[in-house]
Parts: sequence; C-alpha cells; structure tokens
Amino acid sequence: MKLPSDIVARISRRLVDHAGLELPAWIIEARASVRMAKLGLAPDSYIALINTARGASELAELVEAVRVGESSLFRHKPQITALVEAVAPALAARGHRAIRVWSAGCAAGQEPYTLAAVLSRALPDWPLQIHATDVSTEALTAARAASYPVAELDDVPPEYRDRFIVDDDRVRVHPELVRMVKFELANLLEAPRARHFDLVWCRNVLIYFSEDARRRAVERLVGATALDGFVFVGYSETLRGFPDLEARTSGEATFYVRMGTAQRATPAVGVPEVLSRIASSVSPPPSFPKASKHELRVPPAVPSPPAAGHSVLVLVGTPTVADLTQKIGEHLSVEGLQRFIIDLDGASLLDDELAPVFRRAQAVTRNARIELELRTTRAGTRRWLSRHGLGGEEPVA
Repeated sequence: MKLPSDIVARISRRLVDHAGLELPAWIIEARASVRMAKLGLAPDSYIALINTARGASELAELVEAVRVGESSLFRHKPQITALVEAVAPALAARGHRAIRVWSAGCAAGQEPYTLAAVLSRALPDWPLQIHATDVSTEALTAARAASYPVAELDDVPPEYRDRFIVDDDRVRVHPELVRMVKFELANLLEAPRARHFDLVWCRNVLIYFSEDARRRAVERLVGATALDGFVFVGYSETLRGFPDLEARTSGEATFYVRMGTAQRATPAVGVPEVLSRIASSVSPPPSFPKASKHELRVPPAVPSPPAAGHSVLVLVGTPTVADLTQKIGEHLSVEGLQRFIIDLDGASLLDDELAPVFRRAQAVTRNARIELELRTTRAGTRRWLSRHGLGGEEPVA
C-alpha cells in the first residue's frame, strides 16, 4: 500500500513522541502499510487508533515492526579488544567489588552475553551483574531464550568457545553467563534512572533518535555511569564535547570515561549548553538528510539500462550518511522493486560511519524480499565490506 506523505509524517511524529524513534520515511511507510493491511484499517483510522489508549498494543506492534535490531555474538572486535586491554585492567585496579554493566538497546541479547563472556574471563574473581534493556518484547523473548543459529559461533574467538554449547543447528549460551544477565523491557527515554554502572554499552541506538530524544538519552546514559566508569557507543556516534566525559582510545576503538569534578580538564558549563553540544556532535538521524558538497549520483548515461524491477545507485566521491540514506530511500520506494544494486567503485572514500546505513539497507531489503547487491571490483573496497561484516572478502593481513 502506497501511503500519502502526510500520513507517513503523522505516523513518524507518533513514533518520535512515543519512543524517540526517528526513522527514514521509507521504513515507516513499508512497516505501517503492512500493519494497516493486517488490521484492515484505512490510514486515517490507523492513526486514530495509535493515538488513543486502546491502541497501545498496536503502537507497541508498530514499534516492533519498524525496529531494526541487528546484532550478533562478538560483533565489533576493536571495542571488545578495548574491553580486555583497557577497561578490564582499570576495573581490576579499583579493588574487589561487584562490577555493574548496563547494555542499553540490547536487541536479542548477543551483546550482553558477549560482555558476560569477555568480562567474566578477564575478571574471573569479580562478581558481574549485567542489566540489559530493550524496547522490543519480541527481542527480549529471544534474548531470554539464549539460543541462536549455530552460524553465530563463527565470529566467536576460539578462547571463548567454551562459553557456548552447540546443540544441533543451535548454539546455546552457557548457563553461567545467562545467570549474569537480567533483561528488562524499557524505553531508554522513559525507564527509571539506574545509577552507578561501571560500564554502559549503547551501540547504534542514538542514531535512531530525534534530536531532542538524543539529548535526553545521552543525559540518561551519562547520569547512569559511575565516576571513572566507561561508556561505549557506536562508531558513527560521538559524545565528544560533554564536559563530564573524556574520550580515550585503545587500538582502533574510542570510548569515554566519566570524570569526577576534580578531574575535569575543562570548566563546568550549564546543562542546556552541554546538551546543545551533544546534539551537535551526535550524527544526525537518518530521516533528516542535510546538504553536502559531495553527492551520490547515477551517471546520466548508463551503458545498459536496468532491467524491469531493478534499480542501480552509483556512489561517487565521498558520500555522507545523510546522502546515502536519502538516496537508498529513494531507490527502495520504487514500486515493484525486486533487485537493488549499489555500485561502490566510484566512491573515493567510504567512511566507517556508512557501515550502519548499509546494514540497515540489508535488513530492510531482506525483510521486503528485495535482492540487494553491494557491487565492487576494487580489492580495497571488498576489504572494507568484509571488515564491517557486509560481505566482500577477508581482509589481507
């Protein structure tokens, strides 16, 4: 069902007000139209429903439908290495006490179980408590089951394989790790404010929030972190500029330490100014692409026109997150699309912050049964794709 732009905008506003989620219009249109068809409701009737108390369950279903909760065991190796080489020794130096971790936006549980595996091995004599939250009931049900396709084991390093149990075509998390993790249904913007976590892990969550929601979410994340505690966010997200946080690097990973008042390297500023700095430093949400001096374009003369049901996007120059998101949305909105090709060879530089955009496109096209090909003939680009789990080939050592 093709939805009018004003209907999509009204649904988008409802998602922002309810959960702070600010997503590309094409995701909202695709998911909402499926929900309307299932309920047999016209667009106006559907909007009326999700704006009333009796429509709370349907609003929850819509949030579930638009949520793109990609995750996997031992994802983002540089940050995991930083946990072992920088964070664990720092925590051990503080003396023997329980270590408290918050995994915010935990999806189906792979990230908190990975944290449990890594930290319990790095700090074997320290009690470990992991609080994992997500807005999705479906994701939390999967998380509590602690069972995944056996292919998930492929990315688990050999030294951690004993933390998982292979059972035919499934891999189960060791019961010892399962006991360390407590799951809770919670909206990051509305959940009770937890405090004094030694480690806060919130990857690729802020990119889905509106500007105001990001400010509130970051305030909550930082407020929940103990002094000298550590905060990890996604590669395309940044908390630079917040006076209570100091950026640190370990290998290829950047993370943040919450500093005490006496430790601050910069003078204190008021909360409004702090939040303004955060809003300007966090990558803009995908649904609000901004103008850029770099463009993505399809050359005016294509040697052979795409077949019916096919669409081709050619990247040129140095694409930005906003550019790429906008163009992917335009191509995926084509009615009857069956195959979508993104040609990467014309891009002179692919920034790491583009990887989550490609991953979201993969998830959306997979759900919509559209074939997506990230096409390249360049070895360097294939290595970039492989490094970010997007296909390609194994990087050359």
